[in-house]
Amino acid sequence: MIIALFRRRLREGVSFDDFIRAWEADEGFGVPARVFNAVSLSDPREVLSVGFVDIPADALRATAEQVADQEAKRHSRIDEVIESTELRAFYDLRTEHDFSGEPTEIELGSLASMVAVLGRASE
Repeated sequence: MIIALFRRRLREGVSFDDFIRAWEADEGFGVPARVFNAVSLSDPREVLSVGFVDIPADALRATAEQVADQEAKRHSRIDEVIESTELRAFYDLRTEHDFSGEPTEIELGSLASMVAVLGRASE
């Protein structure tokens, strides 16, 4: 599973809703993917996007190439509402832990895992 992180700064006068309208995808990626968008508590112009893509790390390049044209259009729209992208990074998810009570490691893909639904999305 890949985790994609983007930290962006909105242009002056651009709202989070404006960002979401520009950011939303026109088509799906063809693989199980979920994205969360959050606004900084200390700066309403800072938006963090955290994506979970259920593919192995070695498939990232090929998957990105398959959606390159549609993503270029979408990122062109995003560029109109953001001042900068301060972080653009991709990570290979290795562990999940639950610290709600007794700290517990959660098996990725198990029913207890928060990302388990992605693996079942393609079934």
